[in-house]
Amino acid sequence: MDDSHAKNTSLSLRIEALRTGKNPESIKEVTMNSSQVAFNQVQKKRIRFRYETSGRWYKGSMHLHTVSSDGHLILEELVQKYAGEKFDFISITDHWCFPQLNGNRQTLPLLVIDGVELDGYDNLGTYYHVLVIGASLKPPILTGNFLKALRIAYSQGAVLIWAHPYWTGNSIQEGLRHKFHGLEIYNHSSQCENGSGYALAHWDGMLNHNPDFLGFATDDSHFLPDQPYWKGGWIMVNAAECSRQDILEGIRQGNFYATQGPEFKTIQYGDNKVTVETSAVTYVRLIGPRRTGKWIHALGKEPFCRAEFELPCDWPYARLEIEDAGGKRAWSNPLWFFG
Repeated sequence: MDDSHAKNTSLSLRIEALRTGKNPESIKEVTMNSSQVAFNQVQKKRIRFRYETSGRWYKGSMHLHTVSSDGHLILEELVQKYAGEKFDFISITDHWCFPQLNGNRQTLPLLVIDGVELDGYDNLGTYYHVLVIGASLKPPILTGNFLKALRIAYSQGAVLIWAHPYWTGNSIQEGLRHKFHGLEIYNHSSQCENGSGYALAHWDGMLNHNPDFLGFATDDSHFLPDQPYWKGGWIMVNAAECSRQDILEGIRQGNFYATQGPEFKTIQYGDNKVTVETSAVTYVRLIGPRRTGKWIHALGKEPFCRAEFELPCDWPYARLEIEDAGGKRAWSNPLWFFG
């Protein structure tokens, strides 16, 4: 093995050990009994770097409401607003109802992905809001049976996003009860209303149990006269094209980042290091479990657009955060996943 392969293997073994509670040497011994080909296959299956950024970045808003539930605009007005801000796709997530589109989607100025927001109590009495993206729930299911609708959406391969957990008052333990794929780490409307929009502590708590848990930034816009909040949080998906299939696959794979404005242009891995190119920022942080982290800052200096970190071998997960001079931030998903 060359040096880079040895370093990557070491990282893989250490992370697998932390995830399973096994001794890294015991994992290595079992694996090395196989041929070199089998060894590479096992390692590739255990841990994979998440990001592939050779496609285009597409801008999307994942949590929006219309007059069909508790919003103020009709769907066509909402589409025009977001298209005017150069969004490539949106998901309409009205409460317990799917968007009714007039005409062909190809005639709209952006891609609209089916979504719905479910809310209700589980069998332990905990109340949740959940975004369901990319499912095809039929009207008989949309009758307010929260757990049944959640189960069916999951079985259909929908993306399940735990919505504004801080605003709802959910705990990390309550999030672990259900098969969510990710959560809203930033909800713009919740932040504007009462300062409860961030859920970064929830995210890190979930990552300690599931290092593949995804993070989303959303608007949750309603456009009510006293709630004009929008353009505050979105995601950028890297995909070959802006089709329903490619965007949903990019979201499922976590090949996106969440942002309030700052941009990741590339996220690359090699020789046990992660290198990022960004818009002009004053902070880049590599964040690990609990108190661990590394950072580069430009305090008293000019903002910068590139950073590099060596990935620690004893972190079960790592994610990136960038911050610009105005305090706006963007977040990568955890940099590797198991599969």
